[in-house]
Amino acid sequence: MKNYDPASQNRVVAGYCRKWVSKKSEQSDWVENSNHWNWNSRLEDWINAPDSENEIGSIHAVQGIDLNYVGVIIGKDLTINEKGELVADSENYYDNYGKFKKNDPHPLQFDRFVKNIYYVLLTRGIDGIRVYFEDKKVEKAFKKFMGING
Repeated sequence: MKNYDPASQNRVVAGYCRKWVSKKSEQSDWVENSNHWNWNSRLEDWINAPDSENEIGSIHAVQGIDLNYVGVIIGKDLTINEKGELVADSENYYDNYGKFKKNDPHPLQFDRFVKNIYYVLLTRGIDGIRVYFEDKKVEKAFKKFMGING
């Protein structure tokens, strides 16, 4: 998300729904068609890092930071279960430093933890927000909840 106004701070952020492979290799963390992005190159003061416009910020990099506009990628760590409920999916959650591990015996706490991450990410934009959903079932449920047709 490029800053077309030098006084504006705009970034793309995401839940920890992808492995951070670029930390130890030259591989990109995010690959969509011919586009390649990496997770944030640093945690502290990421917003002012020279390449941050070309990176995707994690919860660790943007917590407590307000942006003018934010793009939020809602990854496959959130899904819709067989009951039609929005739930966290531990198979698609990759934060090694997060509070919960994949085999944690408290799925409701994990569910709340992941949803709180997205709450933080979705409240970073002061002037606006764009949301991209990797899971089309989540996108459909979101649009229904918001009263958006299509």
